[in-house]
Amino acid sequence: MLEIEQKLQEITGLISLPEVYLKVRRLMDDERSDIDDFAQVVCVDPNLSTRVLKIVNSAYFGFPEPVDSVARAINLIGIEQLHHLVLGVAAISSLDLPNDILPLKPFWHNSLYTGVLSQQLAGRLKISRSDRLFMAGLLHEIGHLVLCAKLADHARETIRVAVQTGRPLHEVQQQMLGCHYGDIAAMLLANWNLPTELQDLVRYHPNPAAAPSQQLETAVLHLAHAYAGQNTSSPVDAVELIDAEIRALIDLSQAEINQCLETARSVSVEIGKSILS
Repeated sequence: MLEIEQKLQEITGLISLPEVYLKVRRLMDDERSDIDDFAQVVCVDPNLSTRVLKIVNSAYFGFPEPVDSVARAINLIGIEQLHHLVLGVAAISSLDLPNDILPLKPFWHNSLYTGVLSQQLAGRLKISRSDRLFMAGLLHEIGHLVLCAKLADHARETIRVAVQTGRPLHEVQQQMLGCHYGDIAAMLLANWNLPTELQDLVRYHPNPAAAPSQQLETAVLHLAHAYAGQNTSSPVDAVELIDAEIRALIDLSQAEINQCLETARSVSVEIGKSILS
């Protein structure tokens, strides 16, 4: 198992983010940078600037009037939100890992839904900086992509055992590989120098009780992940999906959760058209 973990460390170390994202990160660390500096970097990449404008003009932000320039978009949403948008687009580009197990487009649609739902739930709970829950939801399953593309035989075997035994896939992965998909995602985020709080959200979402901090946020991601795994359009009571102790952390009525589900469905489809087209 240690050999597999070492191999995964090597693999994740080879997956890098594009230069345009790194430039945005450098600007964020430069106190002298301003909106025009960020706009200039984004506009150098026509594909990125187009996608950013599409998302800013989507129901995700809900601005009453069209936003027609990157500089104005940044002025409206702020530097941190811009960073998250660029990171999302960059991550999807860097993780274009075709494989025979996990189709990419449905995977990313599901991840977008999880991200939007996580943010909607966090907003209802008045969790500060709810946008980080969007990023956590978008990236929480990228460990599956790495496994399926780079260690396909191991991925197939863990899936086979999980289906055969009825056990959760992350538990089977932990037993057979020494780590689970959340750990692999956290490895990748660490290699990208992303915040520890984001690494912890993706690492512990399968088991929020084990989270050393951010237990409510981790529980929110856990619930969003559970809903994203449902193959029905009819709302399922949250208590049927997750452990009662975790459900108790999320102080929302089922009616409030259902409203979040409805919004997440429509908004994630719209964002998907902008990012995944």
